Amino acid sequence: MNTENNIRARNTKEKIERALMYLLKRKSFSQIYVKDICTVACINRSSFYEHYQDINDLMMKIESKLSSEMASLFINPPFFAHDCFVKMFEHIKNNKEFYKAYLTYSDSSIMEQTDFVKFFNKLENNADLRFDYGENEIIYHMAFFSAGLKAICKVWLNTGLKETPAQMAEIVYKEYSKKSKFFNK
Repeated sequence: MNTENNIRARNTKEKIERALMYLLKRKSFSQIYVKDICTVACINRSSFYEHYQDINDLMMKIESKLSSEMASLFINPPFFAHDCFVKMFEHIKNNKEFYKAYLTYSDSSIMEQTDFVKFFNKLENNADLRFDYGENEIIYHMAFFSAGLKAICKVWLNTGLKETPAQMAEIVYKEYSKKSKFFNK
């Protein structure tokens, strides 16, 4: 019986995830099938289905894992320190195949519904930010900021990651640093 702590099960999951990332370098997400993943991972279809319902389930589980990693970068004040953004862009660069597919094909995501919602709730209760923004205004600012950041990342990925993560962090700062309490260098 496979459990989360079973080494063989973890190895199979890692093979499946690596196979998906390999395929995402060569095809769009909509052109990838379970049989493709199984061929690249050198596993049987039954092994795939022991861990995932389908490719969408696989993508959602990878998204959930990466979402937690991403949210952990912004866990402590100052929430939007320059170094946090450099680390964020490094994280995206290190997982570029996933993020390119994610930003192309996701309308509603786990990232927007779980870890970052908790993070935004934390921001809403931050006294410095409430001083800069009205009682309910922070929700709208965060929605705007989140959409803008997502668009910046998408352009960066689609243009081949020409800028370094540090240069991308600087672009975000130039674009959004009008409120000094919100961003910290």
